[in-house]
Amino acid sequence: MNEAVYMLRNFIDLSAQLLPFLIELHYSKKPTNTDKEDENRILEVYQNYAFDKETSKLLMNSPILETIQKSFDYIIDSKNTKDKSKRKLLEFKKEHRRLQKSWILIDAN
Repeated sequence: MNEAVYMLRNFIDLSAQLLPFLIELHYSKKPTNTDKEDENRILEVYQNYAFDKETSKLLMNSPILETIQKSFDYIIDSKNTKDKSKRKLLEFKKEHRRLQKSWILIDAN
């Protein structure tokens, strides 16, 4: 498998775990110090990860990186509620599931 595709898949799978967790941490009413540290670590991942959103379109025929970025931006925007952030995240989850199905087919060949 192409190394760039492999790295991209890992980032997408990681985002599928981190973004829902970020929602829970970000909207926590009584965050612990550990919660705050975890949230800051996740924020660093997305704030420091430099990627071209077109990469996923070229390598996977998917706007998934743009969807991840929009989901992240939506979560951290203080104007949004937890429920709105979860609804926005559904776009990412839907595309992630679609990609996972295609990856299973590709890996089977």
